[in-house]
Amino acid sequence: MSVAHFDLFREASGGDRPTKVILFADLAGSTEMKSKMGEVAWLPTLGKFLDITSTAIRESGGTVVKYLGDGTLGAFDGEHAAEAIRAAIKIQEMLRTANSNGELNDCLATVGIATGRVIEYEAPGGGLDYVGSVVDLAARFCEACAPQAIWVDSATVASANMNKVYSQVGLVNDRSPDDYLTQEWKVELKGFPKPIKYREVIWHNKPFGATNEVVDELTERSQSSGDRPALSSNEPCEGVVKRWDPVRGFGFITAIPHGDYYVHHRCIVSGEALVAGRPVRFVPRPPFKEGASPVAGCVVQEGHRVQGTIQRVLWHKGCAFVDVLDDLGNRQSLYLPLGEAAAGYRPGDQVLLEVSRNHKGIAGRLIVEDHENGAGFDDDRF
Repeated sequence: MSVAHFDLFREASGGDRPTKVILFADLAGSTEMKSKMGEVAWLPTLGKFLDITSTAIRESGGTVVKYLGDGTLGAFDGEHAAEAIRAAIKIQEMLRTANSNGELNDCLATVGIATGRVIEYEAPGGGLDYVGSVVDLAARFCEACAPQAIWVDSATVASANMNKVYSQVGLVNDRSPDDYLTQEWKVELKGFPKPIKYREVIWHNKPFGATNEVVDELTERSQSSGDRPALSSNEPCEGVVKRWDPVRGFGFITAIPHGDYYVHHRCIVSGEALVAGRPVRFVPRPPFKEGASPVAGCVVQEGHRVQGTIQRVLWHKGCAFVDVLDDLGNRQSLYLPLGEAAAGYRPGDQVLLEVSRNHKGIAGRLIVEDHENGAGFDDDRF
């Protein structure tokens, strides 16, 4: 029996709409993956991805609504926002484990969660399905956030009992409920007339941020940033610290021939003070206000230790590229020589680096952690 969709949606839109927490998990870089891998190799990866996302949603109390291309749409009752966040964290943790033990290769996810009233209807194949701006928002978050990131909207944050949210890394580090969320940001999303407020779930050591394409659309929450211009995504460059005020937490970097850049302590990846006269690598950003100096974002200085996420490994060349972020979401990629040890690393792995200089300029030097003593030592083989 055919479904009269016009009548169905007209009736649904006029009645009481249920409140749902919508989770969308998308396979990051699937188009590139398909172009590089044959169907025989790609289909098992997609199958494993769908298995992991479905398991995490169901074990957390949600319902798998449907599969959309390379993604999974799940739904939770409105009062179960915390369970939806837990499901998202479980997805990322399960994928990270599968990549680390060789079950998957470079299989990463983006996850978006939004809460609100939806139009609920019975799908032709049976079961309930959902449409509406809340569903669209969860999907748009997936398009905007970087691989391994989890973005949630303000309604999800407001309704979630964060005491129920935890991650494996958070438990080890004795993280408090408030430590699982970044500050509030805004982002321009296709199909939405106004910037959308969101927060990222910090399920690992640091947030993963946004895709390079939308970094320039991020703004700080209005109560702290006023009408600052949106961030732009320029190529990293090197400079020298001209001045640093350790008490007030700001200074200036000179990048010849581009002039001086203002730097705030929140733009320093390591959180350490800068040392005048020493080289740095940073991402140029527009000034915070008209007439002011441009801003240096995601600053790393020689000698600083920074935590980063491996985004790409070139096993045949014995090196990797590691993304590092500052507190404002600015990111840059550091070259990391690994030698033969490159075979032991996968995208998504967290590594500790010392910022150093080699023939490629400012790069990273791997610091191998001594887990028994809780210390680390430089790996000077490279």
